[in-house]
Amino acid sequence: MDKYVLTLSALKILLGGLGKDKYIPVVDECISKYESENDVDMIRREFGGKGRFADFTISSKTAATPEISFWSAQVFTALLALNAQLADYRRKGLSDDMEFIRKNFGASNEVLYAGRCSVCGQAAATASDIDKYVSKIVIAKRLVSGLEKGDLEDEVRSLCDLSCPDIERERRKAVLRLDNSSIPHNNDYGKLTVCPKCGCPDIVQARFLKSLKENIFVPLSK
Repeated sequence: MDKYVLTLSALKILLGGLGKDKYIPVVDECISKYESENDVDMIRREFGGKGRFADFTISSKTAATPEISFWSAQVFTALLALNAQLADYRRKGLSDDMEFIRKNFGASNEVLYAGRCSVCGQAAATASDIDKYVSKIVIAKRLVSGLEKGDLEDEVRSLCDLSCPDIERERRKAVLRLDNSSIPHNNDYGKLTVCPKCGCPDIVQARFLKSLKENIFVPLSK
């Protein structure tokens, strides 16, 4: 299957999984327009102010759990970015450069965002903080692999239903790095609201850089 069409077909899988069936015919039209007229810009237009995707949202309540909603939203954004890259190749009359995409699509994530108590300075991460960190690592890798192998639809399913083994693998690696850094973590899927040390609700955002020398996170802010 044409890789541009494959990204749109995978988008339909995601929409169906979220119960957003009303948008699927729009994507079908985009595929038809591309196949008949080589129009690679229709999907972009449909996300414009007057497009049929203009009111599209994925909130924490869209799917069965906030966790699934989060991963689906991240995959959705990444799929559109991948589609845009392929569209650019077609506008320029270039062949798909998978080597370039493999090296440049997405970005290795070096920074974890967590919470820090403004009173005692204790930092802590939630399950949501961990997923925001690992999703950037996992999604780009799996989508590019799916695009190359032609099983992008399966990759999207496994990412959105959390069955992709890379998700749990990267979570465990992040948790170990947090443990090595003496940063507590919990299973809450949202922002840290209360300091685990002193109970203060005054929480500010903190950033932690992945150390390249040790399996720890290094604080970037106080």
